[in-house]
Amino acid sequence: MSVSFSVVGVFYRTEVDLANTKGNTVANIMQYLYQADPNFFYTQITFDQNEIVNSIAQYHPAPFTGRTGIPYPAGFYRLAQSFTEPTPNPYSVWQYYLSDQNGVRQPTQANFSFTKAMVEDGWSIVWRLVTICNAPTNLAKRMRKLVPSPLQTAMAMA
Repeated sequence: MSVSFSVVGVFYRTEVDLANTKGNTVANIMQYLYQADPNFFYTQITFDQNEIVNSIAQYHPAPFTGRTGIPYPAGFYRLAQSFTEPTPNPYSVWQYYLSDQNGVRQPTQANFSFTKAMVEDGWSIVWRLVTICNAPTNLAKRMRKLVPSPLQTAMAMA
């Protein structure tokens, strides 16, 4: 009974035996890893009465090679969300995906905090930090001055 757990951007990937966790939620698995792996770190905060992941980090004690073959030096790799009040533009938030034993993405359970999302044996959990624009950015004005692509020109002529 195991679950694959990974975090994009901090180069963390491991297998977790569900028999060792105190439950089958994403949060139970993360808490287990935090206690069992001295190189895995995460923080959480309460926002709008919900627990959300604030940061995830991995300490790599030795140089390593990423899955694409790029070498990285030893060190502390940490990513943090920027979802605060007032909300900046753009802002970043942690997002997780669940996939079953066949690699089929399961409903995101968007209404569930990671503290309530249940994971089954053989599933995988993937965390990634995503950036979201909640309004046009300053770049929008400059983008209008760029030369349109051939596709945009063709669409405008149609």
